[in-house]
This record gives sequence, C-alpha cells and structure tokens, in this order.
Amino acid sequence: MSPKVTRTGKTTGFPLNAKAAMEEFWKPAKPFFPAFLMNKKVTPPIPPASIQQMAPAQAAVYPLSILVVEDNRINRVLTMKMLNHLGYPADAVVNGRECMQALALKAYDLYLMDLQMPVMDGFTTAREIRRWQQIKPVTPTPYICALTANVMAKDREECLAAGMDDFLTKPLRLETLKIVVARVAENLKNFHRQSRQDFRA
Repeated sequence: MSPKVTRTGKTTGFPLNAKAAMEEFWKPAKPFFPAFLMNKKVTPPIPPASIQQMAPAQAAVYPLSILVVEDNRINRVLTMKMLNHLGYPADAVVNGRECMQALALKAYDLYLMDLQMPVMDGFTTAREIRRWQQIKPVTPTPYICALTANVMAKDREECLAAGMDDFLTKPLRLETLKIVVARVAENLKNFHRQSRQDFRA
C-alpha cells in the first residue's frame, strides 16, 4: 500500500477551530533547549544572528528533505505551513507505518516525529528508522526530532533510547522549529564541506 504523502500546496483550508491554533502559532517564543539533551553530544545551538538570516534563499542553497509524522490534522498542517514559511516544503504522513513506507521510497534529512500516534507510535518508528539505516546506510545520518505536548522524564529517556536527536514541545513555535531546521541545514553543509576536503586529500 502506498504511503499517504501530501504537499503543503495541496491543503484546502482549516476547520473552524484552527483559528485559535493559528493565533498560538504566531506568538513569539524563546528558543527551547531541553535539559535532557545537555548530557548528549549534539551540535551546539545556532547563534541567534544566524537563525535570523534563515530565509527561503538559504533553503534553496541548503535544501532539506523533511517528513512530518503527525496524526493530528491541525498540528500537521500548521507544522507544514511553518516549514513552508522557512522555505522548506515537506511531505506528511499520519503514523509510523506510513513513515516507514515513505522512507522506503525517499531518503529524508529530517523527521519531525509525533510520539503518540495510532498504528505505530513515534518511539517505535524512530527505532525502525535507525534499524533501516543499518540495512540501507545513508549519509549524512537523518535527524529525528520528537514532537510532544508532554515533557515527561520517561519520554525524554525513551526518545534518546529510541535514537532521536532532539525534542520540541507542542504547541510548536516558529522560532524553536527554525532552530532545529537551521541545525540540520548546518550539519548538512558541514558534511558536504568535509566530503569535499576528503575528496581533495
């Protein structure tokens, strides 16, 4: 069965209760760096000045293939609109099983992963993605960012154990999403720079 992949340009509008979600989306927010990530070796946060420079032009220079894995329609549409605002169109699926079907057809640089989903949850899906990498290695390694409304210690530990790289809370804010996207783009840029250096050596 083919995965249900949608594009940002094909959405047909919001239900009436999306108004409050859109208002929440446009509220300014401070960057969020979960404390549990401080004990994990991750790429240092992108300086605020660099984040402010992110624009569709940068997305054109450092394009990313992004998959949103989210069963809630409003959250899914808002996340994709935020990505589109940053210049990054994305694919979307509604559960982990469809995510695995999608990655069998296309390699993704960034997975924005809801944790609580029917059919296959985010924890199981992250483990399956890492297992898939062992069968069909890809470089650079895909970045998996968890999305959840609950920031519980148990969830944090399980995210790391499942192979996730980052953690964002809902309601998702543009500024925090921008930080993650900038980090993945920077990782990709560094990877290609190192590859060119290795080739010349």
